[in-house]
Amino acid sequence: MSSEAWSQGGIVVVRAWTLACVAVLGLVAGCSSAAGADQSSGDTVTPSVPPPSKAAPLRPAANCFKSDVPVEPASAMDGVRLDASTDATQTSLLLKNTGLLSVVVIPDERWTTRLTAARHANPTDPASVAALAAVTGSGGLSAVTELPTGFPSSQAVIVPPGWAVCALSDDVREPASVRYLRDKASSAEYFVVKGLADQLVSHTKKPGTTLLECAKSTLQLLKERPDLGDIQLYAEVLGAESTCRASYKALLSNDERAAERTSTTVLNWLERTPQLLETTRLFAALARG
Repeated sequence: MSSEAWSQGGIVVVRAWTLACVAVLGLVAGCSSAAGADQSSGDTVTPSVPPPSKAAPLRPAANCFKSDVPVEPASAMDGVRLDASTDATQTSLLLKNTGLLSVVVIPDERWTTRLTAARHANPTDPASVAALAAVTGSGGLSAVTELPTGFPSSQAVIVPPGWAVCALSDDVREPASVRYLRDKASSAEYFVVKGLADQLVSHTKKPGTTLLECAKSTLQLLKERPDLGDIQLYAEVLGAESTCRASYKALLSNDERAAERTSTTVLNWLERTPQLLETTRLFAALARG
């Protein structure tokens, strides 16, 4: 009896334990089923995603400071090379004259591009700055017959060797573009006054008037004597009887020996400058590779 009772008691214990487990599992299953029922009966929850941000509209370049994307150089004629670069919008075009002779740059035919100074890419030494000012002020642009008829000379820019110009389009649909030509007169003018400026700027306070006079003398002699060779031209401009010589002699306190030394030094320098070449027709340059 005791053994059966133990056995029956054991069975009772086992059955009770089993029923307890079944009850617990049933509760868990019921909870899971209820949770599933709640999820299936409710609306599907979709996490909110912010709308993609709109790209900022392209704006045309305001200057050539970011024109660091190289494009094909402009070098359609002997003695000329304009290293060219643009920006991401292609609305700027920085042209740096790394060639031998001066060029004249004007806007494109449809006037979608305007020209501005490229001060960050230009020489800053006083002699170069004074020389360019003299060439620009001499009035030589009005005599460039290869420019379009009626073209305002105020819209043209002389770019001697070592100098640069910035071209800008105000429409992002229009890449910056220009036209350019090689110019004999401004090349000769710049060589003469740059040689003089190197000698006069450090010795005199205001050589601007003298440099302008010598630039005009060079331009005038080119018109009157187109047959002169380069050195003959320079020697005539700087000669003892010229108005250019009288002007820089006055700057040197009318010291004839000082004037002669200046003339000799400048002529020696001019003998090493590139050969002058005739003015060309216009060519195009575009802010695209």
